[in-house]
Amino acid sequence: MDKDNQNLNKENKAPAGVVHVLLSNSYIIFFFSVVLGVIFDALFPIRVFNGIAYEYIGLLMIIVGSYIVYWAQSATSTTNLTDKRDINFFLKGPYKYTRNPTNFGLTLTVLGLGFLINSLFVVIFILIVYAISKLIFIKKQDVILEEKYGDIFREYKRTVKDWL
Repeated sequence: MDKDNQNLNKENKAPAGVVHVLLSNSYIIFFFSVVLGVIFDALFPIRVFNGIAYEYIGLLMIIVGSYIVYWAQSATSTTNLTDKRDINFFLKGPYKYTRNPTNFGLTLTVLGLGFLINSLFVVIFILIVYAISKLIFIKKQDVILEEKYGDIFREYKRTVKDWL
């Protein structure tokens, strides 16, 4: 690690990578929502999303959601750690429109999957995961980022709203 990056990590109150670990835990529950949804759907087959229109809507949601996740990940992968920290540090790609585009994209993708495979339980479980993610993981992430970036993140938080 070069000297500039070491200094940035010393300045931050939260250990480097904590947000990424937190987010990866959040993404794991998205995966389990799909698995549980499919299991419950096999045990209790309730068909609500009948018709080709739901399949097309589901497919469209999967494509759009996947693109949002890709866009968010590619926007953050080009961030230079030695950039001057101001609000523009956060206003890249979809982060200009929502503070949590990856979670939004994953929610949209899994909802689309539920429509595509006609699984009421996948839709129910992803809505539960949305609530858990919003109430636990995103709140913790905001606290960590406020500690790490201070007024810059608070300004970003005032400027850009949370997802859904």
